[in-house]
Amino acid sequence: ARCTILLKKIKYFFLDMLHAPSGAALLVFAIMLLLALGNLINTTLFFSGNGAMLVIILIAFCVPLFVFWLSRGGKSYLPTIHFELPQKMHIPTIIFGLLLAISGSLLLKILIIEGKYTEFSVYNTFWAHRNESFGNDLYLLLAFAIVIPVLEGIVFRGALIKEHDRRGRLCAVLVSSLLFSLLGFSFADILPRFFLGALLCILLYATESITLTIALHIAYNFFAVFFEPSLIALKNVSSNFELFVYMIAILALVMAIFLFTRLSHLYKKYSHDKFGENTVRTTNRQKSFWNTVELLTSIPAIACYVLFMIVTLILAI
Repeated sequence: ARCTILLKKIKYFFLDMLHAPSGAALLVFAIMLLLALGNLINTTLFFSGNGAMLVIILIAFCVPLFVFWLSRGGKSYLPTIHFELPQKMHIPTIIFGLLLAISGSLLLKILIIEGKYTEFSVYNTFWAHRNESFGNDLYLLLAFAIVIPVLEGIVFRGALIKEHDRRGRLCAVLVSSLLFSLLGFSFADILPRFFLGALLCILLYATESITLTIALHIAYNFFAVFFEPSLIALKNVSSNFELFVYMIAILALVMAIFLFTRLSHLYKKYSHDKFGENTVRTTNRQKSFWNTVELLTSIPAIACYVLFMIVTLILAI
């Protein structure tokens, strides 16, 4: 009887958290936990098989996302996440955004990691390594250049943004980007992933299209998986390291100017945002700040930080 009562209390505790403002952080924690456990199972039972890991990735994202989707009303929730296709006027945005994502994240990686980067640089974690074989390249293409950007787009630029948008756009961007940065289980990847996550959130607000951010994320990951290591290698053999860094920094600055000029125009065009079920209500800075603090110090968010620390420490040993 006591065991039954305890299980009921645990059940209602998690249900309360799921429906609370921090419910989206609980979704991220579930994904992180399943990814970490899935890798452990894959390593011990499947000898790091790529096919098994792809299945684990799909389960780790889709099961928590399905539960979260049901808790938010099922079918009625999907139309509010903005799966509209990008339009012709978004093409310059995609080009400038991709070039900024590539140059900006590459600059951060070089400055943070310098010569320590390995053969795989977008998800330099325990489940992704390139060995130049066709099967491995196909796995990386499906898992990291296609599947993960789609699923991460739905979770971080869909569910998290929708949940926190009415508490202030700054709040939504910070929470989404911070939790997105933890998914790599690497201290070195936190800033590059935060930069990419924030950039994709800003693009989402300017274009009102999750599909556009997913397309850009797919293009970025494709570059990072198959071409970025060559640039890292070029940096390592370059006779003038400072010149190489300045060139990347100038490219990032120019792309940022072009992109945000374009985004300013698009943002004015979409002045009456239709994000979510109602028109987005702006909040004052002080309220938005405390909303952000509340969400980032919630139990599910703290659980994400702790899990990140534990897994990262295990990988470092």
